[in-house]
This record gives sequence, C-alpha cells and structure tokens, in this order.
Amino acid sequence: MRVLNLLMYGAVCALLLLSTGGAAHAHRAAPIDEGLALHLVNRLGYGPAPGEVARVRGIGVRAHVDSQLAPPPMPPRLQAQLRELAEARSPAGEQALLRAIASPRQLEEVLVAFWLDYLLLTDDGARAALRPLVLGRYATLRAAIDAVPRQGPLAGGGEAAAREALVRHFVSAPSAALQRAVARVWKANGGDQRAVLRMLLTSREFLAPRQWNSKRKDGFRFVVSAVRASGVAVENVAPLAQWIREGMTEEKRADFIERLAGGQLALAMAPVRPHQHASSAPPLRATAVGKGAQGTVAQPGPVLMAAPTPSAAAMAAAAGSQPAEPGRLRELLRREDFLRY
Repeated sequence: MRVLNLLMYGAVCALLLLSTGGAAHAHRAAPIDEGLALHLVNRLGYGPAPGEVARVRGIGVRAHVDSQLAPPPMPPRLQAQLRELAEARSPAGEQALLRAIASPRQLEEVLVAFWLDYLLLTDDGARAALRPLVLGRYATLRAAIDAVPRQGPLAGGGEAAAREALVRHFVSAPSAALQRAVARVWKANGGDQRAVLRMLLTSREFLAPRQWNSKRKDGFRFVVSAVRASGVAVENVAPLAQWIREGMTEEKRADFIERLAGGQLALAMAPVRPHQHASSAPPLRATAVGKGAQGTVAQPGPVLMAAPTPSAAAMAAAAGSQPAEPGRLRELLRREDFLRY
C-alpha cells in the first residue's frame, strides 16, 4: 500500500509539474509576423535600427507598445550630445533630429512632432513644454501649451478635434467605430494619453495589414529612418539638417542614399565648434568689416580645418555599432516601400 501511495504521489507531482510548465509556456508571447513588427516600429517611431524588427517580433505587440508607453531613460551619451547642442546654440530642430534618430523613446518623439504640427507650433519653448506631457493627460498638455508665449491664437480646435486628429495620425482612414471606441476610453480615463494610446495601438484596426505602409514619409521621416536603418552612430546632425531644409526631391534622395551608404556625410564626426581645431593661417581672402568699411581688411583669424570623411564602416567601428552593409543599405533605401510607413 505504501508503495502504491508513493507511486500515486509521484504521478500527481509529475502532472502538476507538466501543467505548470505548460501554463508558463502558454504565457510566452508567440513571435509575430515580420510585417506587423515592422509596422509597429515604423508607426510608433521613425523606423527600425538593425536588429530591431527581430526584437519586436520576439516580444510581441503588447510588450512593445507598453515599452514605448513607459519608455526607458535616455542614454547618458545622448543626453551629453543634447547638452552640447544646446550649449552651442545649434539651429532649431537639430536636437529634435538627434532625438528622432538616437532616442529609445521613439513614440515620445513621434507624439511631440504630432502635437507641434497639429497646434502649428514651431518654437523650441513649445517643444520643451510638450515633451514631458505627451504621455500624460490632455488637459495638462493643453494648459502647458496655452502658457507658452506666442503670437496669435492656438490652432487645433477643441478636445474632440484633437482626439480625432490623434487617431488619424496613427490610423489611415479610421472607421467611425474606432473613433467612438477611442472617445469612450478617452472619457473614461480623463484624457489620459497612455490609456488612449494603449487601446489605439493594440486595436485590430491599427494592426490590420491594410494599415501597413499606408502613409508616405516626408523628408524628415525619410532622412531619419534611413540613418536609423544604416546603423551608424550619429555625432553630427548638421549635414542631415541641411538635407531636410533643402527638400528631398527624387534626384536629391538618390544622391542622399549614395552619400549615406558610402559614408560621405561625416555623421560620426563630432561637429567642429569655433574654439576647436583652429590654425593660425590667415583666411583665404580679405573680408570687409562693418558698415562703410570699404578698403578695411579683416585681421587674420582662425580657419576651421576640414577633416577627411570616414566610411560608414569606419564610423560604426569607432562607435562600436554594426552598420548595414552598403550594398544592402542602398537596395533597402531605393525600394518604393521604404518611402512609406
């Protein structure tokens, strides 16, 4: 009898062990479709860096959405770069460009850009006021923006219009049913953007294949997504800002792709500051100084020395990252579907 009891006890333990293991296995996220993973990375951010689609495939939809709704701290190196840009009084938008390329808080950057565009705000003060609030309550965000000094009335309309615009930003031609569902979540949670976005970004309509690549990239998004796809660690965003300002025609886009893949943009070189790398050689030509100073020649001043442009491979090696192979990068960036997200 004792032997029988021991056998029965062992069988029960084995069954419990198997059932526990089976339950644990059932809770693991099954890998998602590659197209869906790419859609998530494209729409919640500015496109994948090398290896990012595989990572999102492994963790699944909800885990990726939640990771962007509770984003990690900014990397110390990126924080230092942003401080350097601020201290150097770099042109407006360069900090936003660097954040879009290098920040792990991709959804945050997408939301900042959305609200700036929706409210027709362009100054850095509005950008700084928005960033810590885009995942909070809408009323708090709107009050902070109302307090930013500006000329003229604020664009955008009322709360309902803002909510509907947010849905359209993430979902092409959203259905009336989705708009109503978002409105219910918005009202139930007092305009809490995390709750609203969690519902929206995990909805069947947002995840449906017809949404994949249904939007076309503007110049900013194309440049940022191309640089992210290259895997190059960016130290100097000034060359990229210049390309964006000049506009991205088809001819310029082809030229940009060649220069990026060929490592000709000097992105991994720290930008030269006025106090750096100066020689005592005189300028190449005299310059008139001041109004009505004809015939007056400027005193010889420092000349900034041009440094050679490293290849993409050399830049990535110096930064410790793995760049995309140039041929494959060209092929990817030339594809028609890369122009969409």
